[in-house]
Amino acid sequence: MSESRRSSFDRVRPRSPDAVSPVTPIRGTGADGRRALFSTSDPQPAPGSFVLECSSCRQRSVLLVMQAVRAALPSLHLPLIKRGHPSWMRCPACGRRTWVRISLKL
Repeated sequence: MSESRRSSFDRVRPRSPDAVSPVTPIRGTGADGRRALFSTSDPQPAPGSFVLECSSCRQRSVLLVMQAVRAALPSLHLPLIKRGHPSWMRCPACGRRTWVRISLKL
């Protein structure tokens, strides 16, 4: 194509027929990313972390050791009297003082 026929704003050169290569899809590399992006299940907590389940908002919060210690001060733990949610403390999810269940992920 000559310079006189091309527009002055046309910056893309036409491709030659031998320069075009067929596009082949890459298989398997994006499957984990799509699964993570579109999955609805909750991620599993890491070993050594604490899981707090609130009795009022029913949310599960995963806390590291130091975060759990800070959240547990001040609190009240009655495991022998109150079986389901034995700890009275502030829920990290809703921010209210309520009964929570604490479990350690090993």
